[in-house]
Amino acid sequence: MPNLRLPLFLTRLSIAIFLLPWILMRFIDGGKNAKGISEKYYHFTQPDIMTTLIGVGWVILLIAFIIGFKKKISYGLVFLIHLVGTLMSLPYMIPGTEKFIPTFMAAIPTLMAMFLLWKLREQDTLLSLN
Repeated sequence: MPNLRLPLFLTRLSIAIFLLPWILMRFIDGGKNAKGISEKYYHFTQPDIMTTLIGVGWVILLIAFIIGFKKKISYGLVFLIHLVGTLMSLPYMIPGTEKFIPTFMAAIPTLMAMFLLWKLREQDTLLSLN
């Protein structure tokens, strides 16, 4: 079996980099962008405190994810949360429809990378708490 430590670490790092702007958005401009996205694409309104609390939760989860802490839980939660967001965004991923936004398609390979990382979490040991 090939050594997967570096590719898995780079996958973990790239997922964290992908998620970071979405997390930081909850703290910039009073979370207006995050709330706007929630309303427009996910069809629910968040109170200001909820936007901040979700952001704090994401920061904690992202730190656990980056350092490989409790991988079964942290990797699994990152995957599941992204899965829910991806499923809620499906109307924007159907080519030929009025709602189609090509950049939303990036959620699919990202979701699969998250799933792969979760499945191979035991081999993901580079710069990871075991």
